Amino acid sequence: MHPVTFIDIHTHKTASEPGSVAIRNILSDFYDLPRGGCCSVGLHPWYLKAGESDQLPQALIHAAKSPHVLAIGECGLDTRCDTPMELQRWVFIRQIELACAVRKPLILHCVRAFDEALSILNKSKVSVPVMFHGFCRSEQLAQQIIGEGHLLSFGRHLLTNTVGEVFRKLPGDRVFLETDDAVIPISDIYAMAAEILGKDIGTLADDIEQRFKQIFRPDTDLI
Repeated sequence: MHPVTFIDIHTHKTASEPGSVAIRNILSDFYDLPRGGCCSVGLHPWYLKAGESDQLPQALIHAAKSPHVLAIGECGLDTRCDTPMELQRWVFIRQIELACAVRKPLILHCVRAFDEALSILNKSKVSVPVMFHGFCRSEQLAQQIIGEGHLLSFGRHLLTNTVGEVFRKLPGDRVFLETDDAVIPISDIYAMAAEILGKDIGTLADDIEQRFKQIFRPDTDLI
């Protein structure tokens, strides 16, 4: 039997668990990307500044073209933070355009703004895969997002019965697993997911690894 590889599709941790591959999210200092491994780069709605709204930072545009960068984000909309929504929308649209230009998936942060985020994605004619990370909402919303062709990622919220039940009912080819900023190992997230699905953890890991390679297209030396 070949070794199991756990794909952590979105994390803020600096080191991945042995036997795993992690997309580490970088929110700033885009000219100083981590050496080795893979990452995503993007402007998070929490940290936007009005004076930076004229154009995306050149450092972000430059980093987006790196083979180590597999996705743009996390980016998106958050109605619970202090950043003005007009600024959030402008930066979100610009990052959709950037992702489409470099042909890399989008990783989205979305809090209480799903309808607007989906509307913007449709109006922008997004042409790359889109993944809503850290999903912990209703089955109805999950089915709506998947029905529009997008992906979902689940993490520590699988510990709750409600989110676990949502996860269990979704088509397996539309989901990923993550740790985000939680201290729980990605292997534990996989163990929870496998238990919810009544599935062998190795089979689950193989399925997600193949989906990861298909959608995020990492260079072989990065994994």
